Amino acid sequence: MNGRRLLDIIAYTVLAVAIVGFVLAHLKPEWWWARESVVVVERTAPSATAPPHTEKDFRAAARAGMAAVVAVLPSERTGAPTPSLPPDHPQIPLPQPLPSEIGSGVVISADGLIVTNAHVVEQAERVRVRVRFADGTAASAQVIGKDAETDLAVLRLTAPSALSLRPLPFAPDDSYAVGDIVLAIGHPFGVGQSVTMGIISALERTELGISTFEHFIQTDAAINPGNSGGALVDTAGRLVGINTAIFSQSGGNIGIGFAIPGRVVRPVVAALVREGRVRRGWLGVQLEPVVDAGNAAEERGESGGVLITAVLPDSPAQRAGIAKGDILRAVGNRPVHAIAEALDAVAALPPGEKVALTLERNGKPLTVTVTIAERPPLESP
Repeated sequence: MNGRRLLDIIAYTVLAVAIVGFVLAHLKPEWWWARESVVVVERTAPSATAPPHTEKDFRAAARAGMAAVVAVLPSERTGAPTPSLPPDHPQIPLPQPLPSEIGSGVVISADGLIVTNAHVVEQAERVRVRVRFADGTAASAQVIGKDAETDLAVLRLTAPSALSLRPLPFAPDDSYAVGDIVLAIGHPFGVGQSVTMGIISALERTELGISTFEHFIQTDAAINPGNSGGALVDTAGRLVGINTAIFSQSGGNIGIGFAIPGRVVRPVVAALVREGRVRRGWLGVQLEPVVDAGNAAEERGESGGVLITAVLPDSPAQRAGIAKGDILRAVGNRPVHAIAEALDAVAALPPGEKVALTLERNGKPLTVTVTIAERPPLESP
């Protein structure tokens, strides 16, 4: 009897434990086995070298840019000023009365060099202009050179030692990419110095019709009239480019702005400071993209090139025997796939230098040697 009762007790105990275990297995499964999550969370220990501010804090970059960006003011003019726009830019309704600023500029050296757009100072050749810093300090500057083909100009402050200059350093050419956050700093519509934020939307924008030599940075940071000549800076407070134009059918900002990259700005500034102009090589042809390179070129595995649609009289191209309809494949050892590449390759050659051009004429390869001349000056925009 005692044995039977012991068995009953054991059976009831096992049954009770099983019931409790079944309930807990459904209500608290983690008590019984580990469950793998389908969401992966990467946990990284904070870096000991992390800056004190978060990456969303752009105050230091804005301060650096604001200290270096000046308003370019009208000088020795009459009538109401108009914020400058690149040639053929859509007209934009402007507030009345107009403020005094006509554009922006960026201090890039401790000895008082300021870079801006050529169209900002188009009427200020060989005369002084006035600039105003963010703290209200006004100063005079001299236009020492303009380059209409890149839409760049250089000013020099007449008394830089009397000012507490904080020049903006250039960002390394390989330090930025599409998607990077940038700040546009300038004087839009003359309302005062303003900072807008966006990203780099694209690089190497060409054939926009804004200038001859185009390698624009595209950004969605708001750029408007008066921003021309201002700074596009990265989050480290370094100069990425010079704001120049916007793309707009209505005349207002729609998030497509363009800046001249530092790699284009620096050599132009150096040439303007040295000689007051930029000397470039010139061939004397008009170019168009190649639509159909022809079966012969395809069979040889060739691609790219630009079509020569006109040869100017008494030009290096005419003297070398280059003809309308030729396809330019290479300048020296530089292959050519687009008009911008052809312009850059020829412009980089010093006047007087001989160079071999690889052409295609009537489906057959041809090589000619041409003596490069100096590119004639282009009228200011």
